[in-house]
Amino acid sequence: MKQNDIETRMATAKIIDHLSFGVTLIASHERVKQELCNATYSILGAKDSIPIDQLVWTKLSYIFGDYHPYDTSFDAAEELIIQKSFFDHMWDISLVEMMNHINYESWEQFDWQKTTEMLNLANKEHTNELRSYQHAYRIEFDGVLSLFNEQLIQIFKEAYKAGYNNDEINNKKKSKNEKLKQFAQLVRTLHIGASCHAAVRWDQKRQLNGNDLLDFHHAEAALGYCDLFLTEKPLKVLVSQEHLGLRELFSCSVESSASEGLKILNMCKI
Repeated sequence: MKQNDIETRMATAKIIDHLSFGVTLIASHERVKQELCNATYSILGAKDSIPIDQLVWTKLSYIFGDYHPYDTSFDAAEELIIQKSFFDHMWDISLVEMMNHINYESWEQFDWQKTTEMLNLANKEHTNELRSYQHAYRIEFDGVLSLFNEQLIQIFKEAYKAGYNNDEINNKKKSKNEKLKQFAQLVRTLHIGASCHAAVRWDQKRQLNGNDLLDFHHAEAALGYCDLFLTEKPLKVLVSQEHLGLRELFSCSVESSASEGLKILNMCKI
């Protein structure tokens, strides 16, 4: 949606349709909530949870949630038929087709640059408080996790009602830092995002810009759930820094050149 030219915008949509087969990750905030749920039950000792990798994908037309006609004037049997037909129709709709129905004039663009200016100012004010990259990471992770406090509390309540207890959380064999690390790495989206922001904060010569925030969202999705991340060189360098540990934790290949990316795609027989 950042592309103002209709031709390049539609060309991008066609490429996405071709490469994605209409499959996409669910929205970031929904992905985080699912990760928090899986992470909590995993730490509480659940053995039968559906793997997170199977819960974060959807069809393009359902990126904003599942929906279908309901409370219609038809009887229950006819309404069910309509709902099934509508689901089948939406299942096959392409991004190009969706783009043809979007009113671009009314689409409000978020001011990412203004946000980064505020973040840079705040980072500068607290520069002297940072003791290490790990300290910066903890601040970033705790901050973004706090945005999901209500959801996390609800997850714990439901888990306890289901019979799970906090014996594993209170496991004396693990230190507080080990427990945090285990939990953080299970919440992939927050962990990757916090790592990227902490890396920028620890590199005091670097300033965030509007594109960085979008790039970090791309990294959260790609590193956490994809086999290959094609991006620009600065972001590849950032996520590949050894002290972040992202390349070691996640098996996603990261490439910034078309030739190297093509090599990997050919190896995958895509």
